Amino acid sequence: MHFRKNRRNATLLNVTPLIDVVFILLVFFMLTTNFARFRLIGVETPQDREVLRDATAAIVIRIEEGGDLTYDGDPSDREDIAAQIANLVEVDPGRSFIVRPEKGVSVQDAIDIFQLTRHSGATLVSFANEREGAQ
Repeated sequence: MHFRKNRRNATLLNVTPLIDVVFILLVFFMLTTNFARFRLIGVETPQDREVLRDATAAIVIRIEEGGDLTYDGDPSDREDIAAQIANLVEVDPGRSFIVRPEKGVSVQDAIDIFQLTRHSGATLVSFANEREGAQ
């Protein structure tokens, strides 16, 4: 009778020490790495910034709840605002404009004034919230 020799099964590699080594490396790199410290950058939003009436400040177009408009603090109507914007953009094409609707003004009215400003030639037009306590 001829017996076969039992082959030895391939030995399995024990990975437990490998896990320990990886964990130690992870802890080492976490402790020795310098993480970048991010600094907070202060950003002035339009509702926090007081717009001054000078040659470089943005022109504020306020829309009041009743539909009345003010152009840079002076009462105006749509045609007058369009003419003033067109005249100003001819002289200063980089001038910025802020459309500031009061509470209670419909979104459509605010967009209409935004479009009026854009069609009059202004390229830098943005919206701003009504500030607390502003009159």
